[in-house]
Amino acid sequence: MIRRSSILWAWRALGAITFLFLFVSGSALGAVRLPTFNIHTLELPNGLHAVMLVRRGAPVVTVEVWYHVGAKDEQPGKTGFAHLFEHLMFDGTKTLGEHFSDYIVRAGGIDNAYTTDDATVFWETMPSSNLPVALWLEADRMRNLDITQATLDNEREVVNEERRQRFENPPYGTVIEKLYQHAFTVSPYRHLPIGSAKDLNSATLQDVKEFYDTYYVPNNATVVIVGDFSLDKAKAWVKKYFSPIPHGTHSVSPDIPVEPPQTAERVVKLDQDVALPAFVEAYHIPADGTPDSYPLELVSKILSAGDSALIYRKLVYERQLALQADSSANFSEDPNLFFVFAVMNTGHSPAEGEAAVTSILDRLKDRPPSEQELQRAKNQVLFELAQDEESSKNLAEQLGYDAVILKNPELINTEASKFLAVTPQNIQAVMKKYFVNHNMTLLEVYPDQKGQGTLNSRGGAH
Repeated sequence: MIRRSSILWAWRALGAITFLFLFVSGSALGAVRLPTFNIHTLELPNGLHAVMLVRRGAPVVTVEVWYHVGAKDEQPGKTGFAHLFEHLMFDGTKTLGEHFSDYIVRAGGIDNAYTTDDATVFWETMPSSNLPVALWLEADRMRNLDITQATLDNEREVVNEERRQRFENPPYGTVIEKLYQHAFTVSPYRHLPIGSAKDLNSATLQDVKEFYDTYYVPNNATVVIVGDFSLDKAKAWVKKYFSPIPHGTHSVSPDIPVEPPQTAERVVKLDQDVALPAFVEAYHIPADGTPDSYPLELVSKILSAGDSALIYRKLVYERQLALQADSSANFSEDPNLFFVFAVMNTGHSPAEGEAAVTSILDRLKDRPPSEQELQRAKNQVLFELAQDEESSKNLAEQLGYDAVILKNPELINTEASKFLAVTPQNIQAVMKKYFVNHNMTLLEVYPDQKGQGTLNSRGGAH
């Protein structure tokens, strides 16, 4: 999905996973006509928001519940709670003893969830005739979750195992986590959604219940409904099932520390149990939806969308310095990071790859991208936007993101025009503004010859 780049995706790419990017031909740019959607909204007295989009066709509906709580809402010493609740919310409620998904399957649907820096999202896709079932179930677990010591212990171990599999065991697995700890000094983005095993293991049942009572309330939730359904009936069902839930009594708008501007380059050198050296350059970028975010998204496409893109072509294909090279912008509700990363080939050092990347970035600073380069990047964005509109699931996700993170569900109708309006000069301007040494945190990874896992840094945060 466009504009929701993932740091986990980024590091899987660094782990030498290759992605195939498809391009719309340059000649198709002027012919692209994305549809305009009629968005309907509803707000209940208890603060719950609903965003609805009717799409006739297959008798299918997707329901998503966006809780505006992610890693950035967690307090020091209590990280990983939002992700923990991604798991806990599938356990039984005080009303229904069975797992949530059992009811969804019996209703002919599928379901899942995910956690980001900014939100936790639960979704199900099912026959339209069972829309009231999905809404009833979501309303039930919003306030009736049966959180016991047994369920906490079980899901805590599930999350710890997930952390081991995704971060601690794979090569390069903890690199992004360490990078964030040095790139940010006060922002809660310093920790990833997976959280700390130490924090989760020390969490009490009372800690977890307080988190639930604070954030899993109607005034912190947005219900998204997309598919073939009756709008009037959907509004009536939302009111019926969610209106009885009381407004939360805790503040859900904590003060998020503002990260001060970085004024000096930070360099971190890490010895790890890996076969090949690697590096990541991270540059601070503004929040998603801000004017500069649109050219920066296109910069990511120019640098890395496809094997012909600048970074891959120079580091992997032409000079054969790297086994894998890519870039990714991790856009979020607050300012985050833009990554450039590579796994080096045998016999080549991170410094060689960094020098090659610098020459590419300097080129875009010295002169704007060609019309062909920019057009190809815009085509890629349009292609992804069009893909998002092919299914009720993707469309619901884009609509929820626009409504909750960007604060405007109508952006789904105007986002393409914002990308198309970007000029080569806009690209050059953001390159000069953000891709500068004093705004960069560099992490170099070296094979650990002694098995000690050492880390050295200068100019960094700890």
